Amino acid sequence: MAWKIQDHLPVGATQVPITLGSDKTSVMQLTGGLEMHPIFLTIGNIDSEVRSKATLRAWHCVAYMLIVKFHVHPDYQSILQARLWHKCMDLIFANLKAAAAEGCFMPDPFRYIRYVFTPLVTRVCDLPEATMITAVAKNASPLTMATQEDFGDGILHPPHTRKHTLQLLVDIAKTIDPWDLDKFQKAAKALNLSGIHMPYWRDWIYACPSIFLAGEILHTCFKFFADHPLKWVKESVGAYELDTCFIIQHKWVSMRHFVKGITHVKQMTGREYRDIEHTIVASIAGAVSPRFIHAIHGLVDFTYLTQNPVHSPQSLRAMTQALSDFYSFKDTIVAAEARKGKNGIKEDFFIPKLELMQSFEGMIKRLGTLMQYSADTTE
Repeated sequence: MAWKIQDHLPVGATQVPITLGSDKTSVMQLTGGLEMHPIFLTIGNIDSEVRSKATLRAWHCVAYMLIVKFHVHPDYQSILQARLWHKCMDLIFANLKAAAAEGCFMPDPFRYIRYVFTPLVTRVCDLPEATMITAVAKNASPLTMATQEDFGDGILHPPHTRKHTLQLLVDIAKTIDPWDLDKFQKAAKALNLSGIHMPYWRDWIYACPSIFLAGEILHTCFKFFADHPLKWVKESVGAYELDTCFIIQHKWVSMRHFVKGITHVKQMTGREYRDIEHTIVASIAGAVSPRFIHAIHGLVDFTYLTQNPVHSPQSLRAMTQALSDFYSFKDTIVAAEARKGKNGIKEDFFIPKLELMQSFEGMIKRLGTLMQYSADTTE
């Protein structure tokens, strides 16, 4: 990605690649539940190991954006909040957008004056925020053209590009006023858009959501494991049997020993989910069918392989094959009646994070190893 941008810059110019991160957080629980979006910024010129350590302060908080409540019908609350968020991002990064398009002069650490450009190359966020950033509907992928019916089909769909999104918004705005919220939002949702009419990245040169949205391992892999595969295992094996498997394990240095089992724990960190994944395949061996174990094993292998600090063509093939193994054996999860929802047993895999995993190989080729973009630091 950096080389492609460099080819468009003047001779002698250099880049300061911008990486943004944010996560909605609660500020006060006891006095009204105030929430806000802190916006963090770092640059790609800093070594990834330095950026990955919060104590080294490579990330800088550039803004705190309050999440306001509008006195309108509830149907319009979220769309107005999202539009306001994009407008605030417009104002905050106006200078960086100008520098990305025209360049500016700034000193480097050795006090030499450089002619630099500031393209947006990476955005670190969870799935709900990625959906808001790309201005797509909740039933559509923020990275590809896949919709809910395509989630879980194991196919990598074409990218949802900047050009495609902006063209759709222009077409809708030709016939409907963007501030006629009811009509504009309905027309947008018919095209799998959310109704945001001016995304902040629209005039940030080289910025395309299908490229700058990085695969976020903490939520896409570890949180996904807790929300889905771990529940499938619990339904198949049984809570008592699963807890017993973890209680009787020997204690290991640097790993948590779940002395009361795992099914009663309401909230865990990514590290604790990782510790469960270490032994989950061996723990359920013999308690479920071999094909069921292959499906879980594929997802666990995929999670580990995405965390490689350095990737090669062989490691990327192994990562893709691990995900393919899950799709080959996922029918056993349905057969075991392990996938359940509020209305009973589910026979589909309409899970947005499964769709995101299909794009990991391309992300790594464009942006490098994904461990440097984990949300651990910003959170």
